[in-house]
Amino acid sequence: MFTFIIKKIKENYQLVLCFILLFVIFTVSINPSPYISATFKGITVWAKIVLPSLFLFFILTKILMQFKQFIKAFNILNKPFEKIFNTKNVGGYTFFMSIMSGYPIGAKLISEFYLTNQIDRNEAFRINTYCSTSGPMFILGSVAISMFYNYKLGIVVMLSHFVSALINGLIYRNFKFKDNNTNNNLYKKQINNDVINKKLEKESLNDIVYNSIVSLFMVGGYIALCFALLEVLINVGVLNFIIKILNCILPLNLSISEGLIKGIIEVTNGCVCLSSQTINPAVLATILSGLISFGGFSIHLQSQMFLSRCGIKYKYFLLSKTTHSIIAILLSIIFSVIIL
Repeated sequence: MFTFIIKKIKENYQLVLCFILLFVIFTVSINPSPYISATFKGITVWAKIVLPSLFLFFILTKILMQFKQFIKAFNILNKPFEKIFNTKNVGGYTFFMSIMSGYPIGAKLISEFYLTNQIDRNEAFRINTYCSTSGPMFILGSVAISMFYNYKLGIVVMLSHFVSALINGLIYRNFKFKDNNTNNNLYKKQINNDVINKKLEKESLNDIVYNSIVSLFMVGGYIALCFALLEVLINVGVLNFIIKILNCILPLNLSISEGLIKGIIEVTNGCVCLSSQTINPAVLATILSGLISFGGFSIHLQSQMFLSRCGIKYKYFLLSKTTHSIIAILLSIIFSVIIL
């Protein structure tokens, strides 16, 4: 019976999605106040935390992409990464920029390398498996110190996060898409070749600033969207239902379960929720390592905005972030014993 229902949902998923969206619109229309507040909260988080930390990185990395010699200077990293992770000579540079600046810089750089024909689709996915990371500013500054007042906790989470990213890259080093068409470019097929050639030319500073601001506003839109949708889940009782199911599986109290679910949807929101709870540091390190490595669906949407240009479907990105998260959880248990 259950299999039959799932099959019918798959066959009529668009109809099901339409009903869900109509229900959400109806729910928001009846009482818009909490959703307006949630959206404003998401925009505030973007303006106070994300925008200041990413704005300069978006512009500077785009400028650096114009100088081929700068990327070549990273050969000391690129060459070992090429052999270890089976990717062309931009892996070390992308990893360095990703761990310095955080989500979604890695995905942004990968899409630009792909569009300039420096890597193919298989390599774009392989590089993403170890270059989809948060940065020290968020892990140490925003989470460990500002939220939990525990520097050692940040060290454990950061080590678990970065080391697990490299291990994740090793797992997928021989990955190839089933269609085996490495030159496939879904993004390029949708627009005129002349437009692409113009896009790949060296950009002026005005173009760089404009494109960076557009990308940052899209990131902010996804964050605000996730905050608003989370409020919908809370008000219709879906979040409480999921929390109760989670409590049946894991021995966690309701508040921790709530922070965990919120973090899966929007990682910053989940961390803020957990910061108000008294949790054993080792357990907290495990939860935070898993959440930050998974990234939350808000980060997924931000990253997929860039990776879709490489023809990488979301299911592959979700798979790589899930394995990244599992490895980070296991490593955090080891690092917690040594550091905390």
